[in-house]
Amino acid sequence: MTTEIASEPQVETPIWKIEWSEALSVGITDIDEDHKRFARLVNELNRSIVDRAQLPEIRHRLQMIIDDAVQHFAHEERLFKEWQYPDSQSHAAIHAQIIKKLQAIMSSNVSTCLNAPWIEAGLQIKTVLIEHILKEDVKYTKSYLNHRGPLPIN
Repeated sequence: MTTEIASEPQVETPIWKIEWSEALSVGITDIDEDHKRFARLVNELNRSIVDRAQLPEIRHRLQMIIDDAVQHFAHEERLFKEWQYPDSQSHAAIHAQIIKKLQAIMSSNVSTCLNAPWIEAGLQIKTVLIEHILKEDVKYTKSYLNHRGPLPIN
């Protein structure tokens, strides 16, 4: 007699959701915490879109993302000066482009209550965040390590 063990069904992560993993880590605790908060805000926005929340709530959540991005980018740019990150100007220019994208999303969806444009906007915001972390933010880790010096040996 064979006994079959029922396995729990695999639950797929919704396409709109950011699942934090070490693959998204830049290895700098403060920055990773900022990124986790940003991911949480994006997930909350996308959850409200999927749940067909009222337009004022969706717009409020998007504004929270914009405000958080401005704060986070300023934090990174202060650290760049401290670390003497050689690509700080080009990275800051990318930050400015992201803020413009987020503001454009906000203004393009000002009055629409239609779900499709907001779903597209939410996915676009998720993509912008993930691509920025994976393509741009990982570049400054070396400058951080050089500034910090070698890790102490235990």
